[in-house]
Amino acid sequence: MRMLSLKNRWRLGLVVVATTLVAGEISYAQKTVRKPERVPPPKFQPNDFTGVFFPDAVAQLQGKAPSAGGAVASDSPSDPSVESTEMEPAAKGNDVWKQLIAGQTIEDLIKEAKARVDGVITTPAKFAGGGYSEARREFTLLASMMAIIAQYPEEIRWKSSAPYARTVFARMAANCKVGTQQVFNEAKLRQQDLQDLLKGSKLTGTAEETSWADTADRGPAMQLLEWSLRENLAPNTNSEDSFNNNMEEVVKYAELIAAYGQILQLEGMTDADDETYVQYATAMGAAAKDVLKAVKSKDAELARTAVGRIDQSCNKCHESYR
Repeated sequence: MRMLSLKNRWRLGLVVVATTLVAGEISYAQKTVRKPERVPPPKFQPNDFTGVFFPDAVAQLQGKAPSAGGAVASDSPSDPSVESTEMEPAAKGNDVWKQLIAGQTIEDLIKEAKARVDGVITTPAKFAGGGYSEARREFTLLASMMAIIAQYPEEIRWKSSAPYARTVFARMAANCKVGTQQVFNEAKLRQQDLQDLLKGSKLTGTAEETSWADTADRGPAMQLLEWSLRENLAPNTNSEDSFNNNMEEVVKYAELIAAYGQILQLEGMTDADDETYVQYATAMGAAAKDVLKAVKSKDAELARTAVGRIDQSCNKCHESYR
């Protein structure tokens, strides 16, 4: 075998050295590189997220799903099971009342107010002991309902008496800031007026121009909203059984809240020119309308969620306005 030249032996030596170095580096890397430690996956119990996420997220979506072409369809009820596929167009002028509250609801609220009025206007002592404050709330409700009746776009019960009844009931509510004998005597007269109305008699008298601010003074109006929400809507929607067994009551108080959501924004009402305040009132009214959609679709969960939104709107408003 021919002996390698000095030059070739030198080249071979370099190859051997390089190969040795590479092998050493690979061996070193294999010895020093460690696999990263992995955190074990969490383990959840079946009820860990109860109350955190909606049981049916799709049911909470509002509006119509986008079309295949990507365009968003026009506004529609937030619940897909509602029969109507489009929202009722916004009413103008006095037509708004028909959209917010039914004539039967107004009649029921007035009849029930009569029973409560009879319970507080009994004796001067009871009236002076706190009954006057309750009477103020009831006469505010009665004045508000009479004002709506007077403007209602259809012929409903007590329409011919409503303008005068609005005047005297609003004045009575304003006077019920105290429980004096004079105020009690006036309250007895208004109690008789209410009795005559329910019996079918027409009230006669001069109907003075009465502003909405005097008709639905914000103090007792807020008390009415609180009562409608806490004592009526909330307990009647806190479970599926309560909701299913009290749908008529749910409708009645949701419509009342929707109507007051409109009243609070009318010209002359306190803070009606405040954009933030109007947003709260609008949100409250919109949530009340969603309660009505929930009744139509018999969706207890939607009703409970909408009532929660009413509560949220009220709480946020109370943080800034009194």
